[in-house]
Amino acid sequence: MKNTKLLEVTLLLASTLTILANAIVAPSLPLISNAFSGVKDVEILTKMMLTLPALTIAIAAPLAGRLLDKAGRIKVLYVSLLIYLVAGTSGYWLENLYSILVGRMVFGLGVAGIMTVSTTLIGDYFSGAKREHFMGLQGAFVALGGLLFITAAGVLTDINWRLTFLIYGFSVVVLLLVPFALHEPKIIRQEAAAGSQNGQSVSPLVWLAMASAFLTTVSFYLIPVQLPFLLQKLEGIDGNQVGLAIGCLPFAQAIASFFYKHVKKRLGFMSIYGLGFIPMAIGFSVIGFSQAYWQMIAGVLITGLGVGLLIPNGNLWMISLVPVQVRGKYIGFLTTATFLGMFLSPIIIQPVQDVVGIDASFVVAGTVLAFLSVVYLLVQRRVAVVTE
Repeated sequence: MKNTKLLEVTLLLASTLTILANAIVAPSLPLISNAFSGVKDVEILTKMMLTLPALTIAIAAPLAGRLLDKAGRIKVLYVSLLIYLVAGTSGYWLENLYSILVGRMVFGLGVAGIMTVSTTLIGDYFSGAKREHFMGLQGAFVALGGLLFITAAGVLTDINWRLTFLIYGFSVVVLLLVPFALHEPKIIRQEAAAGSQNGQSVSPLVWLAMASAFLTTVSFYLIPVQLPFLLQKLEGIDGNQVGLAIGCLPFAQAIASFFYKHVKKRLGFMSIYGLGFIPMAIGFSVIGFSQAYWQMIAGVLITGLGVGLLIPNGNLWMISLVPVQVRGKYIGFLTTATFLGMFLSPIIIQPVQDVVGIDASFVVAGTVLAFLSVVYLLVQRRVAVVTE
C-alpha cells in the first residue's frame, strides 16, 4: 500500500506540469521574436510556441485516455513524463526556430498524457467530498505551479530567453516519485481482467462539460498569449515584469481553487460556470481599459478568481458524469476540449484585434463572457433537476 500523503503530493506535483505548461515561455516571446527577426512571419510563429503544444494535446489526449483504460494509468504516466522532460527542455539547445516549434509539438504529447492521467487518478483514488476537496487542491496546485514557473521564467528571460525552457526539467522530480508514490487502481485492474462492459451509459451532458471547458480556456488563454504584447505598449516594461503580470493569473486562480469545495457545496456545476465567468468578464474589461501597469495587474488578478473556480469545476463535472470503465477515455476528451481552446484562442481573437485593436479586444472578450454568465445561470434554473 502506497503512502497516502506521498500519493497526494505526487499527484499535485504532476498537476503543476499541465494546464499552464505552455505559458511558461510566455514572458520570453518578445525576445524570441527579436532573436529570430530574420524569419518570415516571426511574430505569428513565436506565438505558436504557446499554441502548437495545445494542438498536439487536443489530438493526442483521446488516444492517451483510451490507453489509460487499456494499458493502465502508471505506464502511460511514465512515458508522458519522459516525453515532457526531453521535448520541454529542447528549446534550450535547439538553434533553429522551426526545430524549436517541432519540439513544442512533441512536448504536447507529454502534457496530454500527464494531464489525462493525473485527473483520472483523482477520480480513481478518491470519492465524494474527498474528491471535491482534492479537485480544488489540484486546481490550486495547477495555479501555484504556473505562478512559480512563469515568475521564474520572467526572471530567467532577463538573463537569457533560452533558460526558460530548463524549467520543464522539474518533471524529473515527479518521475522519481511515481514508483514510490502511485499504484494502479485496483478497480481498474479488476475491470480490465473481467473485460467488463457494464454500466457504460454516459450522460449527454458530457458534451456540455466539454464545451464549457473549451470556452474557459479560449478566454483565459488570452492573458498568457496576448498580454506580453499589450504590455510592450507601456514604457520600461522588462521580462521580469511581464512574468509577474502573467503570474498574477495563477496566484488569484490558486486562491479561488482552494475555496472551490465550499462553493460546490452550495451550487451546481452550471451555476459555478455562470458565477466564474463574472470576474473573468470584469477582469478582461479592466485590462482593456488600463493605461498603467498596476491597472493591468488588477485586471489579471480579478480574472484569475474566475478561472480558479472553473478549472476544477470542469474536471469534477466530467468525472461525475462517466462510469469508471471509460473514465480515462472521457477525461481524454475533456483534455482535448481544454487544449483545443488554448490552440484556437489566438486564432479566434486575431480578427477582433484587427478590427478594434489589442486593448479593445479584451473588452470585447469581457462582454462575451458577461453574456455567457447570464446564459449559464438561466439554463441552470431551467434544468436544475437534471444537472444536480
